Amino acid sequence: MNKLQGFVIYMFCLISSVYCQSKGDGSKLTDYMDSLSYIIGRDVGAQLRELDSNIRMSPFSFGVQQGISNVSSLIDSAHSDSIRRRFATEIQEKMQKKQDELASANSRTGEEFLTKNKKRSDVKTTSSGLQYIIVKKGKGPKPSTSDSVKVMYKGMLLDSTVFDSTTSGNPAVLDLNRIIPGLAEGIQLMNVGSTYRFFVPPDLGYGPQGAPPAIPPNATLIFDITLEDIVGKEMKSKL
Repeated sequence: MNKLQGFVIYMFCLISSVYCQSKGDGSKLTDYMDSLSYIIGRDVGAQLRELDSNIRMSPFSFGVQQGISNVSSLIDSAHSDSIRRRFATEIQEKMQKKQDELASANSRTGEEFLTKNKKRSDVKTTSSGLQYIIVKKGKGPKPSTSDSVKVMYKGMLLDSTVFDSTTSGNPAVLDLNRIIPGLAEGIQLMNVGSTYRFFVPPDLGYGPQGAPPAIPPNATLIFDITLEDIVGKEMKSKL
């Protein structure tokens, strides 16, 4: 919740720096300061909406005015701190609930996909639950757990959203000891020169935490991997 508190402090500092008494309705922006004030107000409002905070505009605006005027607060310091802590706890609980709901939904979607995908004639499944398709079979050696490998890859969500990939002509070097379990297992099945497509369940990927913001909680992932070479044990990048 430090980020939330930092955001609130930052925004109130900005509001204090640009706030002025205006007799207009606020919708007529005549100069730079009007525009800046409007933008900051929009940003604060959007953030509060995202936090589902139900802030009431009348006391909110009155509090801003009192803060700028430096008059005595209607609420003493100890009580203010208590309210802030309660607010932070409520927001944290709401965010965790949304995270849990998303994780459950993704888990169900992933299970349904993998159950159906497993029935395809070209899909193989390992004892861990990793699924894969051999797109192209290479003839080179296979890497071991302690190796680093040079690969071209593309990582996707089930809706085909690409969350990571190597740039054209620039392979990544990955340490098999430091990547997600599903890819570490899968790449060791490959001969150099091979191209595989892997279907990675959440427990072999990023799990209930995901990898925000690109990978949501309990996401089933798809990776297209081309194994170009085995280059040793030094890690050059991490997937």
